[in-house]
Amino acid sequence: MLSVCIVIPVHNRKSYTQAILTQIDEQLTLTKTPHNLSTIVVDDGSTDGTRDVILEKFPHVHLLQGDGSLWWTGAMVKGMEYAVNVLSTDYIVWLNDDISLAETFIQNLLDLCNSSQYRKTVVGGIVRDKTYSSWVVYGCVSGGKPVRDIESYVANLELKASVLAGNIVVIPRAVIDQVGLPDAIRFPHHGGDFEYIRLVKSKGFPAVSTSKLQAFTDYSHTDLIRYMPYWMQWYLRRSKSERQAILKGLRSIRSNQNIWLFVNIQNRDRSHIPNWKYELCYFDKFLKLFLLDFLPRRKIEKKIADYFQAWNVPSEVVQLTLSQSGLEFISEVLRVEG
Repeated sequence: MLSVCIVIPVHNRKSYTQAILTQIDEQLTLTKTPHNLSTIVVDDGSTDGTRDVILEKFPHVHLLQGDGSLWWTGAMVKGMEYAVNVLSTDYIVWLNDDISLAETFIQNLLDLCNSSQYRKTVVGGIVRDKTYSSWVVYGCVSGGKPVRDIESYVANLELKASVLAGNIVVIPRAVIDQVGLPDAIRFPHHGGDFEYIRLVKSKGFPAVSTSKLQAFTDYSHTDLIRYMPYWMQWYLRRSKSERQAILKGLRSIRSNQNIWLFVNIQNRDRSHIPNWKYELCYFDKFLKLFLLDFLPRRKIEKKIADYFQAWNVPSEVVQLTLSQSGLEFISEVLRVEG
C-alpha cells in the first residue's frame, strides 16, 4: 500500500487549521480505499493557540514547530523532509489551510496516488470561489494562459500545466528524489511553489492540473487586487496610505510581489546576487509607479480590462473592485463578461 503525506503550513489561523484537519478526518472515515495517509502540520510560530488545538483535538497529526522564520516555502520544506526521512512517504501533498475541500477530495486523492499513471507526474488541484463557483481562483497556467474557468475541464478532466498554484499539489517521491526540495532561501514565501514546478519540469517531469482535486474559498475583491501586478494595484489603489503600503510591500517578504522575488526570478541561475541589484530593482519599480500617473488613461485601463477577462473575473467582482477604488473605467474599454 502506497503512503501519502499531506503537509499543511500554518501560522496564526487557528480556525482555518482546525477546519481543514476536521475535513480530512471526516472524509477519511468515509473512504472506500484502504489507505496509509498521514497529516503533517508545520506550525511556524503561531501565537493564537494553534498548537494547543492540534495537540488536544488531533493527536494523530504529526506536529512540527517553527519559530516564525520559515514562511510558506520553509514550512513546506520542513514538512517534506519529515515526510521523506521519517515517514518514508511515496507521495507528498501540499495543502493550504484556508480552503474547504470538496466532499470527495480525499477519496479522489487516494485514487490518484494509487494509480500508476502519476508515479512520476506532479498533479495540481483547483480552488474555486464559493460564490461564483465557475471561477477558478487558484489553479494553473496551461498553453501560456491562466485557466480560470471550470468549463475548461469539461472536455478534459486534466490539463497539461506549466505553472501550478501551491494550494493543492501532489508530488511523487520519485520526483523529490531526483529534483530535491523547494528553494526556501531564494523564495521563502511567494514564488516558492511556482519556481519548484518550473524546476520539476526542467528535469523532465510532467505537470498536470486536474479537476478531480477541488476545493473552495471565499475570494474577495481585495484578494483579487492583492495578486494583480503591482502597477495595476497602484492604479486601483488611489489613497496615499494604500500607495505607501504598495511601496512598503516591495521590500516585504509577505508581499506577493517584492524585489527579492523579482530579482531572484531574473537571476535564478546565478549563485550570488549582489545587493545593488535589489536596490536597482526597487528604484526601477518606484520610477515606473511614479510615471504611471502620467500615462494615457485609456492604455492603462485597457490592460487592466484585459487582465480581468484573462482571469475570468465575474462582472460583479470587477464592478466592486472599481467602486472600492473610486474609479469608473472608460465604458468602451471595460468589456468583461460575467
